[in-house]
Amino acid sequence: MKNFLRGKIIDIHSHAGISIKAYMNMEYPYATTIEGIAFRQQVYGVDVNVVFPYSPDLFFDPVYLKKGICRISKNPVSSAPYLIENELLLKEVYEFCPEYEGRFLPFISVDPVRCVKKQVKNILELEKKYKIYGIKIVPVVCQSSILGLLDEGKQFIEIAKERNWPFLIHTTVHPVENFSHAKLVFRVIDKNPDIKFCLAHCIGFDKNYLQAADQLENVWVDTSALKIQVQLAKENNPVAASPEQRFDADYNDHKKVLEALVESFPDTIIWGTDTPAYSYIAKRKQGTGKNSFVDLWLKGTYKDEVEALMHLPEQKRIKISNTNSMEFLFNR
Repeated sequence: MKNFLRGKIIDIHSHAGISIKAYMNMEYPYATTIEGIAFRQQVYGVDVNVVFPYSPDLFFDPVYLKKGICRISKNPVSSAPYLIENELLLKEVYEFCPEYEGRFLPFISVDPVRCVKKQVKNILELEKKYKIYGIKIVPVVCQSSILGLLDEGKQFIEIAKERNWPFLIHTTVHPVENFSHAKLVFRVIDKNPDIKFCLAHCIGFDKNYLQAADQLENVWVDTSALKIQVQLAKENNPVAASPEQRFDADYNDHKKVLEALVESFPDTIIWGTDTPAYSYIAKRKQGTGKNSFVDLWLKGTYKDEVEALMHLPEQKRIKISNTNSMEFLFNR
């Protein structure tokens, strides 16, 4: 697979499946499929997508989920987070859509805190049938702290270490976000120097965290949903770093922001789109406090994400869409 991927444009961050919470609340986007991503690839010249499930919603009570709260259902459809979602994703990649062989590298997703033994048992069963390339964690979607990887969820670290699987982690700098804040993610990284990590969404363009990631050989940073992340920064939304803490770039143009990031951190930045969440129109619980819900109305397109990549000179484009991606995915 490594030889097959050399020189190809790899999108490191995409989702397949459905968010029931988004669907119930008429939020957008709420679903996508492997076939739908493949059509995007063909239109815009992308060769390969790393892909993972969209949400763990089948484990939670739909009444509370509609309110944006992850409360375990008394009779869950899935007996642990992501059991059905992971298996369906792998079936979709390898069985339902074999015509796209080689175009998708599936990660499994985990909740770092809840029902860890059941999740681990399921992963061990799935890997007997399907090739798995890594682990994705979105703590804010599970409403579980990433610090679970140092406690209840330490088995996920052990599994990853044994298989050389990397972690891709949703990472934020929102001040009230106590699920996946960068300061928590770096605590996990500090304890695991022999595990590979990619921190999503440019770490909110926080210059100190970007520099910290750049200094570590086992850490990369992805650009997923760049267009709307830049919009958040321009609006001084707390999801992005404050002006004082923000990486210096021209936030009037997401293409120029990518140029500046690649110039400053050429070995650390990896290109990704967050498909289909390059748009995000939703209400989300960012933390555990009373005022932790945020309303977001952010619109971007796959084209926006690809245009930022194609705007780069060829060598830099290859660097962030292949060379760095390959290091993260396959090398120790």
